[in-house]
Amino acid sequence: MAFKKSWVYFHLGLRYIFYMVDYSIVRGELSSDLEDDFVSLGRLAYEESSFSSLIDYDEAKMLGIARTYSISENKVLFIASDGDVVVGIFAGYHSPWFFSNDSVARDVVWYVREEYRSLGVGIDLLSLFEEWSWESGASAILLGQDSGIDTTKFSRILESKGYGFIGANYSLRSRE
Repeated sequence: MAFKKSWVYFHLGLRYIFYMVDYSIVRGELSSDLEDDFVSLGRLAYEESSFSSLIDYDEAKMLGIARTYSISENKVLFIASDGDVVVGIFAGYHSPWFFSNDSVARDVVWYVREEYRSLGVGIDLLSLFEEWSWESGASAILLGQDSGIDTTKFSRILESKGYGFIGANYSLRSRE
């Protein structure tokens, strides 16, 4: 699987800011720095989500995702970094459909720091996941959005990449 380094720029008035974004697949034991970065990005995603006022953030659970998805054959963990700063993560897996032995790929965590979203980092991470999914034998890719983070933009991005709308997530909050 090919990985890339991308020069991306952001036009700010009369000047341009350049970023060098590296994309990589994470396999094997994670460094403590990468574990910390994954947990920190998970916290940012949680804080931005529509559920942050309803549930607690569990660092250990987020760390468990990173550790499991970096070593399991049917799971994958991608990161995007700008120098020493991890700016985006994507964790996904493939498994058989509940009604078939054919494999489907799904996302678990897809998050990019807000200041990097307009630079295409999220789309690049998605493209890497798509490539991994097809190479892993998935017959389809299903992506969900249950965080409530910019759902309109999420839909627009997926539709521009050829994804079709097939369902919805609904939330019923506790009566407490």
